[in-house]
Amino acid sequence: MPGLDGTGMFFEPLIHVLPPDIPVSVITYPRNTILSLEEHARFIAGHFPTDNVIVIAESFSGLVGLELLHLRPREVKGIIFSTAFAEPLHRKLIHGLSLIPGIESIARKLPVSLLDHLLFGPFSNKDLETLLIRGLPQIDAKCLKHRAGLIAAGYPFLDEQFEMPCLYLQAARDRVVPQKTASWFAAHFYPFECARFDAPHCLLQTRPAECSAKIVDFIKRRIYST
Repeated sequence: MPGLDGTGMFFEPLIHVLPPDIPVSVITYPRNTILSLEEHARFIAGHFPTDNVIVIAESFSGLVGLELLHLRPREVKGIIFSTAFAEPLHRKLIHGLSLIPGIESIARKLPVSLLDHLLFGPFSNKDLETLLIRGLPQIDAKCLKHRAGLIAAGYPFLDEQFEMPCLYLQAARDRVVPQKTASWFAAHFYPFECARFDAPHCLLQTRPAECSAKIVDFIKRRIYST
């Protein structure tokens, strides 16, 4: 499940290093379609490839993943969150930016070099820069702005508890999601475990091999240990 961009393209670095015996299906959110959090979740549920699904929810899609579990789909056997959050995030900043006319289009037109630095920092490389160049034109500006509003609202059922194997992948250099965010997931999932990496918010893109190893280990121990 993709991040704020909704394209799923930015999973490529992780997909390239996952073992071939783990089938992967990247679900892309529909373009030019404004969806509520529940509609995002139902869209995902309608595109499950099998009856045994391990969900990977990145950043914004952490909210969608939580809403998905709220629907109690029988297909989901475990969930992995990467730099995700449940509580409202950056409300004042998002509200302020939303008042700027055409802000969603302006964001898409920022220089690739600037976005590359902001997203990947010292972990950037040519492949990630190329991925940005390919991915930016695919992002729907209106959907981007709407999802930002969902981020500011957060998950609506913050008291909910989940008996579901959960792995939280945390980025030590994350400047988007506070480090304390992982504690909410620890308090609301059982069994729960957290893995921390030296990386910026775009963790799956900058530390794909390390994340892949942890994901595979989690799946083998927690989901298919029997």
